[in-house]
Amino acid sequence: MKYKMDQQKLQDDMVKVVKANEHLVEDDLKQDDKYDRIKSVSIEYNSIMKSPMGGLLFQGYVNDDPSLTFNAGFQKYQDEIETSNVAPKEKLDEFL
Repeated sequence: MKYKMDQQKLQDDMVKVVKANEHLVEDDLKQDDKYDRIKSVSIEYNSIMKSPMGGLLFQGYVNDDPSLTFNAGFQKYQDEIETSNVAPKEKLDEFL
């Protein structure tokens, strides 16, 4: 029972970190958006997991269209959260 509660707290903490830094992913994706097509970014909070290399990994999509997906992550560098591995999947890459 304690293990399950600890796991839920860990998941809740990871969601808080992603929510607080979601704008970093949007900024990163918009750097490749030469036609200004990205209007919104949504994170699939149930996809958040710890990376084997440290940090967090998750998936999301843009413009409320679940077919325009990306993978992304956060790493902590010198007490600062930064994006890592922000990678549009094929359909989003074509959209951009």
